[in-house]
Amino acid sequence: IRRPPRSTLSSSSAASDVYKRQAEYRIGLSMHDVERRVEGGPALSIEKVFDRPEWWHRFAGNPHIGTQLSLANHTHLFYAGSTWNLFNKNRFSGELAFGAAIHTGNNEIKDGELGYGCKVNFRELIAFGYDINDTQKIQLSAQHMSNGSLCDPNQGLTSVGLRFAWKLN
Repeated sequence: IRRPPRSTLSSSSAASDVYKRQAEYRIGLSMHDVERRVEGGPALSIEKVFDRPEWWHRFAGNPHIGTQLSLANHTHLFYAGSTWNLFNKNRFSGELAFGAAIHTGNNEIKDGELGYGCKVNFRELIAFGYDINDTQKIQLSAQHMSNGSLCDPNQGLTSVGLRFAWKLN
């Protein structure tokens, strides 16, 4: 089956809306380490979700890069990966993200600190949003970083919070 080049697809078509969107910036506050509360406290997250480049496979989502900074000076994350839209219905939306994260925490368990086993871990996120207008939305998000039992220990780090997102042309 021959498909037209992406540039000839209508921007209002369902297919192009699912796989392509404007670059988006996000900033949020979350509760750090909601599972164990060893490294509790607030965390600030800053993220950019890029428009999908022409060479990026259409099923690979949109590339993203970001950081999560513990305001209680615990483990910080620097991450990159892909973000997929799950749904857009009326003003509500959902998305999944998957990628890799580098952390500033310990690999081994120590008193009052988590142990992550590997310096580079997997990072997953699920978020549900509400569109304030065409360029702004608020999201409830949950993210988890762990090594998937590839290293020992595998305590992981889970954070839940709110994010504000906006699109720039």
